[in-house]
Amino acid sequence: MDFRISRFATLAVAASVALGGASVHAGETYSAAQREALGAVDALFVAMARHDVEASRRLILPGANFVVLLPDGKLRIEADTGYLDTLSKRKEAFLERIWDAQVTVQGNLAQVWAPYDFHLDGKLSHCGIDSFSLARTADGWRIAGISYTVQKVGCAPSPLGAVHPQ
Repeated sequence: MDFRISRFATLAVAASVALGGASVHAGETYSAAQREALGAVDALFVAMARHDVEASRRLILPGANFVVLLPDGKLRIEADTGYLDTLSKRKEAFLERIWDAQVTVQGNLAQVWAPYDFHLDGKLSHCGIDSFSLARTADGWRIAGISYTVQKVGCAPSPLGAVHPQ
C-alpha cells in the first residue's frame, strides 16, 4: 500500500470497528485535525492487532521511544525497533482500546491522552493511560513517541463494554 498515512489513518477508524473495536470515539466532537491525529493512533492499534510490522513502521517515526511506567513505579524505555521486533515475534491476539481521548493540535504537533485497556487473547491484561506525541509530516500524522502507565489490578470496567474472544 503506497498511500499517505493520513488516508490510512482515516480508514483505520472504520477498520478498527471491523476488527472488534480498537477505539471508539462516538459522541465526542473533534476538529478535522484532531480526527486525523486520532486516526493515526487508531491505525497503529489496527496494525498492532494484525501484527503488521510494515504498517506500524509507516506510522511510527524512526527513533520514537516508548516510555512505560510499570506498576512497581519503575520506568522502561524502548526504542521503536524494540517495539517492532516484539510485534513480529509475539503471536497472541492484541487488542488495545482507548476512549474519552483528549486531543490537542497546534500546527504540526499533536498530543493524544486517553484511558485504555489492553487485552491478550481476549482477556484483560492491563489498563492505564496512553499518551501519544505525534508530528504531521509530508506523509501525514506519525507517532513521535508513546508514554503509558500499566495498571494490572483495579481496572475499572471500560465504557466500551466487554471484549469477546475471537
